[in-house]
Amino acid sequence: MKPIAVLLVTAALSLSGQDAVLGARVHGLLPMGDLKDLTNNQVGLGAAVFVDIPHSGGLVLRPLLGLQYIPQGSTAGLPGTKTSVTSVDLMLDALWFPNDDPDHGPYLVGSVGGQQWRVSATGTSPSTQTATRLGLGGGLGYQLSPRLGVEARGLWSPVQKNLTATGLMISATLRF
Repeated sequence: MKPIAVLLVTAALSLSGQDAVLGARVHGLLPMGDLKDLTNNQVGLGAAVFVDIPHSGGLVLRPLLGLQYIPQGSTAGLPGTKTSVTSVDLMLDALWFPNDDPDHGPYLVGSVGGQQWRVSATGTSPSTQTATRLGLGGGLGYQLSPRLGVEARGLWSPVQKNLTATGLMISATLRF
């Protein structure tokens, strides 16, 4: 994952002369499917830093580095075991503004990148597992002002053979 990080940072810096803007995102994460069962439906939190790089035709590219944390919850089917889940994300978002104005209005967002997952269980069946996997996401956003935006998006990542991370994220973004 380190070479990809260096590549994205280098690309972001080389494009910084093209009106690139630094920003941050905070979000709540509602786990679904396997994550819901693993953490007893605990709500997660996350944050990311990003660079918005305007492109043509209402397209904005957004390389980002983020993290997510879902606190310990009782694991379904394993009495006495509590599991927490974390991830470090290196993603590339593509935002499309149909009105060609990246400072105001609705947009579609799609994401692809790598996610380093860590699943930690304590109690009766303790274990720690890590995996680096492909992460995908997509959703809708609304840029309220040139600095503030909101997003609702889904995420998907095949963490292990029997564990797929899926969830719904509600985010606020701030451009500096």
